[in-house]
Order: sequence, then C-alpha cells, then structure tokens
Amino acid sequence: MKNDTVWAILMLLVFSLSIISTGCGKKADPRYPDVDYPGEVSDLKVFIDTKDRAVLEWSVPKELGYAGHVRILKSALKTESDDCPDCPRIYAIVGYLPLDDLKQGAKGRFVYLDRNIRRGFLYSYRVILCNSSGMCGEQSNMATVRYYF
Repeated sequence: MKNDTVWAILMLLVFSLSIISTGCGKKADPRYPDVDYPGEVSDLKVFIDTKDRAVLEWSVPKELGYAGHVRILKSALKTESDDCPDCPRIYAIVGYLPLDDLKQGAKGRFVYLDRNIRRGFLYSYRVILCNSSGMCGEQSNMATVRYYF
C-alpha cells in the first residue's frame, strides 16, 4: 500500500512538471486584441547620397491605423567584400521620433538622414510605426546599403 501511494505521488509530480514546462507555445511578444496598432511599412528604401549620408525613405499606410512616432533600427556589419549579405543582424534603436518632425520628400514619403555611417560597412535598417500611446506595429521590410571604400 505504501508503494502505491509513493508511485501515485511520483506520477502526479511528473505530470505536474510536464504541464508547467510546456508553456503556451507562442514565441512572439504579447499583443492586445482590441488595440488599433499602426500599420506595417512595406516600402522602406535606403541609399547613400552625395553628402555621404544614408537616406531612408518610406510611406505610412494610413488605412492600417494611426502612427504618431517611428522607431528607426540600424545594424552595421563590417565587411571586406560581398561575402555576407545574409549574416544575422543585431539592430539598435537609433531614433524614436515623432512623424511630424521628419521631413517629407517626394510623393509624401518620409525621409530620415543617417549621418553616422562609415566606409567599409554594410548597413541594414528597419522602421516600426508607433501610436501616441506607445503601442507599436510590426517591423518594416529590411533595407540594406553598402558604403564602399
């Protein structure tokens, strides 16, 4: 009888640990279901201008939610050649700006100038639109530019 009790407690413990350790299976950040998140930028582009600045351009999708701010993410990868276009990137936030403070270029596209670039690097950028409450949408497409020697 004593062995049956120990065995039952052991089985209950193993079952409890297996339930606790499995989790819910979701791997993304939690999202509130009834919040109007800003839309995702899908047309981010970047190029180097004649004044040696990285120029980012994108448009804001108006039908997918109001955006009041933009987070600008940047990754820099030192390269000697074209050997690593698919290397993993580590992004840092280089700006969190109100959209009203950004200058609008041709066709109403927003423009951000990155003056902090150096030759010999591969730069990748993403932007994230956020509303006035700080709720942010999804990351944009990745735009990449190489600043040659």
